Amino acid sequence: MDARLLEKLNSFLAIEKSLRTATSAQQIARITCSDSQQLLKFDSCLFFSGANLKLIAASNVTTIDATSSEAVRWRQQVQKHFAAAKKQRLLQVQFSTAAPRDGDQKAQEAHHLILIPLGRNGEEGCLALLRAKAFSEQEQEIVRELAGSVQQALLALRGARRFSLRRLCARRPLILAAVFAGICLIPVRQSVLAPATLAAIEPRIVSARTDGVIREINIPPNAKVQNGQLLFTLEDAEVTAEIDRVQQEIALYRERLRMTRQYNFQQAAAGHKLAQAETDLSIRNLDLSYQQTLLDKTRVKAPATGVAIYTDPSDWIGRRIYAGEKVMEIVQPHARQIQIDLPTADAIPLPQNAQTVFYAESDPLSPIRGQLRYHSLLTAEGENLPASYRLLASIQQDRAQIRINTRGHARIYGTRVPLVYYLLRRPLASARRWVGI
Repeated sequence: MDARLLEKLNSFLAIEKSLRTATSAQQIARITCSDSQQLLKFDSCLFFSGANLKLIAASNVTTIDATSSEAVRWRQQVQKHFAAAKKQRLLQVQFSTAAPRDGDQKAQEAHHLILIPLGRNGEEGCLALLRAKAFSEQEQEIVRELAGSVQQALLALRGARRFSLRRLCARRPLILAAVFAGICLIPVRQSVLAPATLAAIEPRIVSARTDGVIREINIPPNAKVQNGQLLFTLEDAEVTAEIDRVQQEIALYRERLRMTRQYNFQQAAAGHKLAQAETDLSIRNLDLSYQQTLLDKTRVKAPATGVAIYTDPSDWIGRRIYAGEKVMEIVQPHARQIQIDLPTADAIPLPQNAQTVFYAESDPLSPIRGQLRYHSLLTAEGENLPASYRLLASIQQDRAQIRINTRGHARIYGTRVPLVYYLLRRPLASARRWVGI
């Protein structure tokens, strides 16, 4: 292989390597204008950037003033033939220019100019080579390859630019609006947080069977009891005294009945007195049965097996209660549910069997998951609570360490709604109340 050809090939490969490692369009332009002299013999190489053909680099020049008269003249010369160059992809034109010689004498010199548009339609700029001698076909092919390498370096540099949100917003406002609208329409699960309690399922209410004063509570709070076990006792002094009186009357009327029967054997006409004595004795027996029933009502027993729940015994001993008044509950420790008081202001549409998560105040890191099974249609105002709906949820994943009647909060999950509605539901409701719509 010819040494000169091998030298040019090495120079071309070196230029391509430099172009691949360039980090800016300005650096690519300087490499093209300065290093390409090893491949082609030319007088000047000009690099015009962009569709507006701004001169950013020239051979044998370190800095460029795009507003100078010489730069403006060459820019006008390139713009004159740029349209034809885009059609032919490489255009060589000949023109004459004046150059000073021997003082005041001027002579016309012929120059040849090659224009190579960069990009599909010249949007990347244009490369201009100038010399006195016309470019041969071989040299023109080298110019095409050089322009291709420059164009590839510019495209690679433009694709490697870092993402800029500001530039994207400036160039693509519709894309930004579409992305924002898409984010707002993302479906999310609507949920609401409400006060809740871990309550028992169907607790057995223990109440007084008659009016009276509690004399003694026979079990401590939260104690396990068996069916029929004595729970508490009412004062029974009056009932006991009445039973003693009735028993004495029964003994008296039994003696009277015995004497009447003996007298009846002696005189047959005394039969009506026998009937009256039997009636009086029956009445006293009924009175005794009634008093014994009252005495039994003062001793309240457990209606079922479970755990008896009530407050401190000192709050009840000596207190007067009335028939039907609740004293304690008997619950099953493992038969419990989530009882939720959902304020009317936070009410959302809830599907059937909505998912519920209970967070106890004593152990918020151990959630209890459940499923909604009851939704009251009536509202009620509880202690320190606004008007609320009563909701009950069955437990699917229980936590044994959390005690019954523990207070906390429950999150109830509703249907899926757009994200914008999820975020603006409460503000819109507040604004509607203020505006009065």
